[in-house]
Amino acid sequence: MNLSQLDAFLLLANGFNVTETAERLFCTQPSVSIKIRKLEEELQTTLFERINNRLYLTPQGKVYQQYATQIINLVKSSSEHMRQFDDPSKGEIKFGASHFVGVYLLPQIMAQFRELYPDVKLSMDISSSTQLIHKLDTQELEFLIMSDHIYLDPTEYHLDTFLIDPLVLICSPKHWLAKKKHCRFSDIASEVFLIKPEHSATRDFLLDRIKENNKEIKNVMEINSLEGIKQGVIHGLGISVLSRLSILQELKSGLLCEVSFDDIQFSRGIRYFHHKEKYISPATKNFLSVLQSQAQILTKDINK
Repeated sequence: MNLSQLDAFLLLANGFNVTETAERLFCTQPSVSIKIRKLEEELQTTLFERINNRLYLTPQGKVYQQYATQIINLVKSSSEHMRQFDDPSKGEIKFGASHFVGVYLLPQIMAQFRELYPDVKLSMDISSSTQLIHKLDTQELEFLIMSDHIYLDPTEYHLDTFLIDPLVLICSPKHWLAKKKHCRFSDIASEVFLIKPEHSATRDFLLDRIKENNKEIKNVMEINSLEGIKQGVIHGLGISVLSRLSILQELKSGLLCEVSFDDIQFSRGIRYFHHKEKYISPATKNFLSVLQSQAQILTKDINK
């Protein structure tokens, strides 16, 4: 088995035909067929079946695709890490983040890191938690940053919470709540509550906290966008509970008003994590150091 065989297998597995695969690998079509045949012989299994002149992965091929992806990504990662030993101020860092973290937290931290290490290439993947964890497991990403509300096995992952994120009640400046500095949760029982649809980590966190405190919301309007929820609140469509970090600009400009709850609090941790056995590159260690230091500054801004 060699890497060129795995490259050919993965290209075909990802939908490229033999001609396209040969062009990408700078070899002949018969050479591609030989690579796949030798790989199948070594594995003693059939990876593809041909139907109407098209190749389709067999069940064995689908399983092996995951292993091949990990192998190729590990080889690329190891080569990158070796280069960074010579100069940790150069290289590439690939990581993933949930939507909230990737949009409202990390851009300013990435900008600060770029000022210190302009020759390090940053690549951030913003996806759902399920997709990100899969990419972490297949070595496509080095680490992830997301809310600590998502359960992860502490025996499998190194977990580090670096920021506490308070979520606050917000309303339009024209809403009757805007005249109050605080209220009880029961005061908003008849209000339209804007919230993300099912399968949102933030939604799950809010509803779990509300249930834990024996409270409930009855009049719900679902909007599948945090920006959409903010605009809905600004225009008087309803009220919501959002991360203070995501609404700092709107609070400062007077587009939104914050109201404190007397009888319930919402806050969650933001953490980075990676597999415990994962080797962290020198460039990534520098990035995580900047992340920690910038988080301390952000904490002061969030809690003003």
